[in-house]
Amino acid sequence: MTEPVAADRMELVNDLEGLPGSSGGCLLALRLEVPVCLRAGDVWWAEDEVLYVQRGDLPAVAHRGRLEWRRKW
Repeated sequence: MTEPVAADRMELVNDLEGLPGSSGGCLLALRLEVPVCLRAGDVWWAEDEVLYVQRGDLPAVAHRGRLEWRRKW
């Protein structure tokens, strides 16, 4: 599943919360090994503990992470 980034210009992302698979009182989150800078217009998606970021017509770049469950507060 792909989705355009909502940042106005640029946003530094350490992790993504609320990924598909979240349910009830828990969120499925992907914590990145290294923070990733997302820009307006980037397209990103997460697959198998990897965040893929595509800028324009360039090939997608893979950023590794690890999945973890978090409680909703």
